[in-house]
Amino acid sequence: MKHPLPADKRDFDTFARHYRDLHDANIRLSGANSAYFARLKIQILALYESDDGQHVLDLGCGDGLCTAYMQQSFPSWQLTGVDVSAESIAVAQERRLPGVAFIHYDGRHLPFDPAGFDVIFMAGVLHHVGHDQRLAVLQEARRVARPQGRIYIFEHNPFNLLTRYFVSTCAFDRGVKLLMASEAKRLLCEAGWKAESCRYYIFFPRHRIFRPLCKAESRLSWLPLGGQYMIRACAC
Repeated sequence: MKHPLPADKRDFDTFARHYRDLHDANIRLSGANSAYFARLKIQILALYESDDGQHVLDLGCGDGLCTAYMQQSFPSWQLTGVDVSAESIAVAQERRLPGVAFIHYDGRHLPFDPAGFDVIFMAGVLHHVGHDQRLAVLQEARRVARPQGRIYIFEHNPFNLLTRYFVSTCAFDRGVKLLMASEAKRLLCEAGWKAESCRYYIFFPRHRIFRPLCKAESRLSWLPLGGQYMIRACAC
């Protein structure tokens, strides 16, 4: 749940100190907290990437929780996080992650030279970006990606009814427009990326009664009904 455009800045500055508590309360019906779902994203990322000293940008890093899990799973990665919310960046900096830079930026122009990152990670960003600005965000991500660089987009799936309920009742998701995986793929293509894989996940609540079913989710990753989806794309 990261927020790259100035229009969202004031809201997330307000929520930054209580973001996790608010998020946990909002998704309590899921049977897990926001830290669980942040860690799950990094576990999915680990299916595709290895710990080999890459330069990685967490674009829209929020309070830095996903970045922290990345550092745990990929200790040799050189990590940088950016966000438009100055207060969220302050919270991220308080994590004191060794060697990680958290930087406030304007949401339009990433403060980096071209071709500097091997991996771009965007978790829950695009649905907070205005429809007419999404392509520009992905183009800017492409600018700072190295040749053969990869981008990972994690988004809410609008086909999942429980996801739609959580979004509609979330204080910091008011007014957002969810995008289907097909739209995300189209935008990636227009921005100079080539989508290589798409997987859906979170098909069942995480309550104990559903745990046997959760173990089968990897075999359902093709089915566009999971609560969220991940798209992996490479720089063209």
